[in-house]
Order: sequence, then C-alpha cells, then structure tokens
Amino acid sequence: MSPNEIRASNLALAAPLGATYEKTQTTFRVWAPGRETLELNLYETATGPETATLPMQREGDLFTLCVAGDLDGVFYTYGLDFDRVVDPYARAASLNGKRGCVVDLRSTDPVGFARDDSMALPVEDAIVYEVHVADFTFSQTSGAAHRGKYVGFVEEGTRFETLTTGLDHLKELGITHVHLMPIAENATVDESPERFGADDNYNWGYDPQLYNVPEGAFATDPSDPKSRIRELKALIQALHEAGIGVILDVVYNHTYQTIDSNFNRLAPGYYYRQEGNRFSNGSGVGNELASERPMVRKFIIDSLLYWQREYGVDGFRFDLMALTDTRTVQIALAKLRVKNPNVLVYGEPWAGARSALPSPLKTVWKTQNGWGFGLFNEAFRDAIKGDVDGYTRGFVQGNPAMKAGVEIGLTGSIDYAKARNGGAEDPVNTVNYFNAHDNLILEDKLTRSLGSEACNDAMTRLAFGILLTSQGIAFFHAGNEFRRTKGMDANSYHSPYCVNAIDWSLKKEHLSLFHYVKDLIALRKRYDVFTLHSKHEVKARVHLLPMTSPNLIATLCVLDDPREFLLCFYYNGWDGMEQDLAFLFDALKAYHVSLQRIFDETGQCSSNRFTLSYRERARIHLEPISLTIYKGARMR
Repeated sequence: MSPNEIRASNLALAAPLGATYEKTQTTFRVWAPGRETLELNLYETATGPETATLPMQREGDLFTLCVAGDLDGVFYTYGLDFDRVVDPYARAASLNGKRGCVVDLRSTDPVGFARDDSMALPVEDAIVYEVHVADFTFSQTSGAAHRGKYVGFVEEGTRFETLTTGLDHLKELGITHVHLMPIAENATVDESPERFGADDNYNWGYDPQLYNVPEGAFATDPSDPKSRIRELKALIQALHEAGIGVILDVVYNHTYQTIDSNFNRLAPGYYYRQEGNRFSNGSGVGNELASERPMVRKFIIDSLLYWQREYGVDGFRFDLMALTDTRTVQIALAKLRVKNPNVLVYGEPWAGARSALPSPLKTVWKTQNGWGFGLFNEAFRDAIKGDVDGYTRGFVQGNPAMKAGVEIGLTGSIDYAKARNGGAEDPVNTVNYFNAHDNLILEDKLTRSLGSEACNDAMTRLAFGILLTSQGIAFFHAGNEFRRTKGMDANSYHSPYCVNAIDWSLKKEHLSLFHYVKDLIALRKRYDVFTLHSKHEVKARVHLLPMTSPNLIATLCVLDDPREFLLCFYYNGWDGMEQDLAFLFDALKAYHVSLQRIFDETGQCSSNRFTLSYRERARIHLEPISLTIYKGARMR
C-alpha cells in the first residue's frame, strides 16, 4: 500500500495510542491502516504462552479494545495473522523488548518523585555535559557499587581515592544539564544480566527499537519491566535535587529494523521515506522515518511529550535533526513549551547521507533562527581545534588561519556576512562545542594533529576557555575536563568498555585541569555578559578588539555597570608575548583605566588592581597558549 493510499483519520490522530492503564480496565489502541482484522494477545509472563487472544474492534484504520480488570504487569503483543508485533507505543517491555507490558506508572514513581520539577534556567545559561549512562560509572575507578547502571549514575559519596566521581563530580564541576546519550530501548545490546559488560555487547544506543521504553541493560533487574522505569526516574530525580537538568538524546530519524520493524508491519510503506521501491537512506543505516506524514509526526510528538510529562525531563537533543522536517520540530517545540517554557532543544543540523526529504523541509543550519532552539555549530568546532578526525589544526593548536572563525563563534555566530554556516539569529540558536561523542575525542585529536601530547594540557585549557566564554549554549563531552582518551578510536559506538568507560584515575592525573574547568564554569555563571540571549545584547555589550597579531584575539565585554568591563585575551602562540594596551584606551575612549587580572592559565586568580594612563604605554604579559581575563573600569 503506497503512502498516497493511506490517510490518517481525525480519529486516529486524536486517539491516545498504546495501552492506557486504569485500575479497573486497560484500553488498547493501535493504528493499522489497510487491515481488516487485528488481535490482542495477552501473556501472564514474559516468555510464556498466550493466555488470551482477543479480536480488536475496527473503526477506520484504528483498532481498539477495552479489557476489564487490573492488567498491571500483563504482557501483550498485537496479532497480524500469524505475526506478533510489539506495540510501537509500548511504555514498558520484557527483556530485550520482545513483548510490551502494561504497567501502572504510578507504581514506578520513587518516593517524592515530582514530574513537574522542570528546570527554570534560561536556555542561554545552559552548560551541557554529554555522557553515556554506563560509561559514567562502569570502570572500577568510579567507586560505584552499581557500576554502569541508572542507580550507579547517581550514587552519592563515590570516590577514586580521595577525589569525587559520578554525581558528586558533576556537582563539584558545576554544569547545569546532563545530556544522556540514548536511553530508549535499543535493538543491539543484549539486556540479559550475564551479558552486561561483555566486550561484544556495547552500543551507544543509536539503534532504537522501542522509543518509549527505557533501556533495560542499565537496570539492576532488566527482566522486571518496572525496574528500568523506576530507576531512570530515580536518576532524573537525583539530578534535579542536585540542581542539574536532564536532556535526552532522541533518535527519531531512523529505526534499527526496516521491513520487519513494528512500524512497517503495522502500516506497510507508511512510516519510512522511499525513493521508488527503495527505502531512503538519509540516516546512513538503511532507513529514515517520514516525519512529515501525519501519523509519524504524531508518534514523534506523542513520544516527546510522554518523556517530558512522565519522567520530567528538561529537554531533548535530536540525532541527525536534518531528517526531521521543520514543521514537526516547530509543533513539538510549541507543545513542549506549554509545560516548560525553558525546555532545551537542540540537534545535529545534518543527515548521514542523501535523503528523499525535500531540502526546504530539512532542519538544517539557519532553520532554527527565530524558533529558539539550537543546532550544533560545526564551523566554530572546526575553528577551535581543526577537522574532526584528521591532522588539520585549529586555533588552539596555533593555527592563525582559524582566528576569524573563533572570533565569530565567541560573539555567538551572529555575523551573517562572515560566518561559514550563515550565522545565527541569536546566541541561543548555536550549540558551541569542540567535540561530542562522535569522532575523535579532543585529547586524541590534539595528539594526532601535533604528533605529541606535550602541549595538550595548555591547548585543552584554551579550548575550554574559548567555549565557556563564548555566546551560545555551551556543550562538552564527559571526561574532556580531565583529558579523557579513547585510544584514537574515532567511532567507538560498539567498542568495548575498555575504550568507552571513563577512567576516573585521569582526574587525579590532570587535577589542575579539572579545577581550571571548574573555575571557568563558575566564571561563566558569575558574569552574565557571557550568556546573553539576543544578538542585540551581544552587539551592545561584546566587542572584538583590533589585534595586529594573528595569534591573538581580544574581546571587551561590558558589565552591568557600563563603566566596568572584562578584557579577555585568547593567545595561541608557542612563546609568551608582551601586549601593548594602547588599543584598550582607544576602544574605551578613556585616558585612565584600572585593571585586575581575575583569570589566567592557572584558573581563577586575584592579582592586585592597578591603574594605567594612556601616556604610560603600558604592556601586559601573556603566557603561551592561554586565556587571560582582566576585570577593569574606566576612571573618571
């Protein structure tokens, strides 16, 4: 049946699909266009035989059945002739997602769980920490009792020797949001307890199977459908209690299966884009969901709202967001903001390959402008540290050709004339980063590009200095703050834990770097001039200063009192330099200024305040590969 022959009825679009549980009855609804009959199969256990096979009632393309009694804990599938299909809308499932499960969701709430406890933080203030649930605590160096599990993620008091790990590390670091790499039930990780941690049983999770079911491999008892729900809620609750928001990485661009997926078996030819008789492969893995079609759009939006309302999450990161049409994104944003006006939404403005989705409908760079969501800024990323996997050097490795790209990024990429990607409407439209989970992690990229680790510490400090003083949403990957390495593995999506698990001993080895990043985060929070909301504010308060050296960038950031400012120097030279300050007096139109160094290559500092006059021709010293910040004031 072709998509043109299928029309989503108003009834199906309005219906709450899936299993709607009540104590005295459960109502099952499924959309299966073109079918004459459909059966509901019930099971008492996850692997036992059917205990009931019940015909569902058809109304158009919607099949419904209300079953009396308390079905909490009962497993189910839909019967298509001799086929058994798991409900795409299932909210709980058996081991490895073989059967859906009806659950009383209220019975999965931890004590004191508040799903309305949304973050009130403005999006421009976000400092996002991307991490895989199991990577975070799988290593014995984490000190966690439940290594690699939801509950292990938020254990308190975990240590490597005397240093904080896990949740306590996040609180010490000061980030505002945790971005959890995919936690929806995926197809390639075997959830069986005896397989957890096996070298051939790892995956990042970008192979979705059941979008509304938490991944069971991270649960202490994956055979109990409620365990994974309760423990994920406990993780979110603990992060919220620590003042940290939760972002879910969602993969609505493709599914692991195609022809034999639950979507395609229920509605053949509808859920996936096609080019002639072939599935469109914009994801690079064999299929892509047709988000522009009404029932696909409904599924995506229903799923997002479910995670927000049931789990209380604070935002979403879209994988390969270019494959999700702009209208679906806009509708989703409007609905998500009803509950949480500060919901944080961002994504990748690219696809994995050529897509059948018409170009005007793709969510690519510039389509976010005016809508208040962010897209990853690859131009700024490459300006900071060069290409993702190769030998090209960025600004932090001493490449002066990248100076202009960094200057654009520091000011929120709002310069349309100069920005490689066309510019952002406002700083909230750009997600600034130097690496994410994909490609070489920063430590390995720096080593590859220079052939040595000798200057990696200084270059990492400068990269963080640029990131955390730039306008826009700040984002970095777990372990960047202490030079985490993946041994040059540029695509560790199914590499073993010996590659992916965070080695917390690196925090001890690079403790001064950790404190430097911690100080930078505190500095960013202290001065709102680093987190401006609009391009108008940026143009009024952040000024690039004319530096003759190709290795030096300087910005003048005006504080709330217009007489006060921050003077920031970003220097990538291999040797120290003396910088004349005549340009500062010209920029301020002042004859006298006072300055105090508040941040340097060691982190926060508090040097003596000194006063300068224009005729003194004062000079300051800049250390090699460093960020130096002065707080100053124009004198009367």
